[in-house]
Amino acid sequence: MNPGPPFEWLEKQIWPQIHTMMYNDACFKLIGEARKLTGQFNDVIAWLLEVGYLSFQMLAIRRLCDDRTDVISLRRALRETKSKRLATPDRIDPLLTRLDSCDRVRQLVNDYLAHTANSLRRPDVSDWNLRVGDLIEAQKAICQVAITLDRDLLGRKSPGKIIITPQLDVMQDFKFWVPDVAMKTLREFWHGHNKTVNAWIVS
Repeated sequence: MNPGPPFEWLEKQIWPQIHTMMYNDACFKLIGEARKLTGQFNDVIAWLLEVGYLSFQMLAIRRLCDDRTDVISLRRALRETKSKRLATPDRIDPLLTRLDSCDRVRQLVNDYLAHTANSLRRPDVSDWNLRVGDLIEAQKAICQVAITLDRDLLGRKSPGKIIITPQLDVMQDFKFWVPDVAMKTLREFWHGHNKTVNAWIVS
């Protein structure tokens, strides 16, 4: 029997997006640590890496927090849970409020990524002052809201990790440009970061 939304959405759409978002984030930070250890890949390459990373992360956050009724998103899954009375409003509403912490990132996506060609938006465009903490807060809010909805409200077995262990050795490509003496430090950074993020599950 197909349980339908929001159960099916969490398994097939929402969690895969969250896992991809957080793996992308971990890989970008790993590359940043490798660049710091080696002093390589700066200037244009660093700029391209950062632009690609920010675009991916901001769009993922916007997609997961989308409030429309014609898309599948974490916010819509919360509203669907509420409308189907699978959880009481007093348990859903705080989670919706928690996702509001992502609104600043969503606004910046609209102003700088999605609608940059729309001259009518120019007078109302927000200042570009995205901080690392803004992304981390949005990521953490999304992960913890998804965990609470999935595990505590819907009673499903939520994933044991936010950052899924890759099938291949993530360090393999770094061996070509990171000295052997620095590889241990890089591997420790990877495991330390993943441990920190995965700890959001029990917070």
